[in-house]
Parts: sequence; C-alpha cells; structure tokens
Amino acid sequence: MPVRRNILKKTFDTVPTLYDSRRPGYPAALIEDILRLSHIPAQGNILEIGCGTGQATQPFADRGYHMTCLDIGTNLAAMASRKFQGCDNVTVIAESFESWNSKTTKYDLAIAATSFHWLDPAIRYTKVSQVLRHGGSLAVFSNVHVRRDEGFFAEVQNIYRKIAPSLCQTKSKGPESQGIEPGLDLFKKPIIKRYPWDEQYTAEEYIALLGTYSDHINLPKREREQLFRAIAELINASYQGVIIKHYESMLELRRRKG
Repeated sequence: MPVRRNILKKTFDTVPTLYDSRRPGYPAALIEDILRLSHIPAQGNILEIGCGTGQATQPFADRGYHMTCLDIGTNLAAMASRKFQGCDNVTVIAESFESWNSKTTKYDLAIAATSFHWLDPAIRYTKVSQVLRHGGSLAVFSNVHVRRDEGFFAEVQNIYRKIAPSLCQTKSKGPESQGIEPGLDLFKKPIIKRYPWDEQYTAEEYIALLGTYSDHINLPKREREQLFRAIAELINASYQGVIIKHYESMLELRRRKG
C-alpha cells in the first residue's frame, strides 16, 4: 500500500492544466466553518499541505491570511505560484510535507484539501502538531462522490468491468479507521461536518474530470483511451449528453491540545 500510494500521489503532476481547470473547489459554507471553528485570528498563518494548483488556497488567500503552500508536484506548484504571484500573502513551495522544514514559524491553522490521505500515516499527525501553535487547528477536507446504484453510475460499471476491471467500484467501506495512529492523542476530538452538493457534466467535461483521478491517469494509455471513449458514448447515447454527479464535501477539524 505505501508503494502504490507513493506512485499514485505523483500522477497529478502530469496533468496540471487539466487538474486546474476541472477539479472542483469547496463549498463556501465549509470554508466559513473552518474559519469559525478554528478561531484563526485575522491575517493568521495557514499551512496548506498539498495545495495542487490552488483550488482550496484561493478562498483563504482572498481573506488575507498568510499562507505557506506545499505540494510535491513541481508542475502543480509552478502553476499555483503563477496564479498567486500577485499575492504577497501566499508562498508556494514545491516540496513534500514529510521532507519540509518548518523552521521557526508556528501556524494557527493547517489545511489539507483532498491530500491528507497521501501523507505518511506514521508521522502526519505528529508533524502537524509540531508546526501548529498551542490551540491551533488541523482541517482535513475533501469532495467525495456519493455513489448511487442507479442510472448512469450503475450502468457505467459494466464498462469498467469490461475494459478496466482494476477500477471497478466496491461498496463504500466508510471513513478509514484512525485507530491509534501516532500523534492523534495530541489533538482534541474532531468536529465532523458534511456538505452535500451536485454538479452537472457534459460527456466531455466528465471525461476531463476522470482524467484528473490518479487511478485513471495510471492506466495504460490504450486502456484509458478505450475506457473514456466508451463512457462518453454511453453519456451521449443514453443520457442526452449530460449527467449529474452527487458530491458530499467532508470536513474533519481537530484542535491541537494545549
């Protein structure tokens, strides 16, 4: 599992432009809840772990917070740097969280948007606690597809089984158990909130979105092209060229003890 995680987490850097244009942002209510629940002061310091091209960075930067944004992908980080080059309050660093040296800065808030699961479980909570000030917060959030076994999302599984069986969906196992992961005891009990929303996609838009998913990027080129062509044909032939994808944004906010 660690080997596969290390391979897949680097795939996003191969499609920075597509990632920037197609990956969705996060609900305004989620951002407001993070700010309210973390008690971050005005113009406080935020560490963003895995910033990508800045989908989650933007709403915090717009509010004037001082941000240090890390990403392991050099192409993703370069695009984020260009996007925020006029923002004196945003610094983008192309480096992994595990290898990054925080020096002397203590942060009021650390955020990880659809990135925390890529970090090394042996050190992630412990290292976050070390870079937060006493009472600082960690906000882990992501957009999760709400699987409904009906319509397009049920029918498309036949295509996956035929062309890309390694990607066939299984029943959701629910949130991964944190167990006794190192460093969890340094944080208070989490506040968990959910935000349902929907997005409409044309066949072209949906294929572009799939092209930003690590497991799809990692498919052999011929297999990926065949899969995308069959999915697009299904949407256009049976769903009038448009589908609705159901999302649920999930927030888990933990405050550092002390």
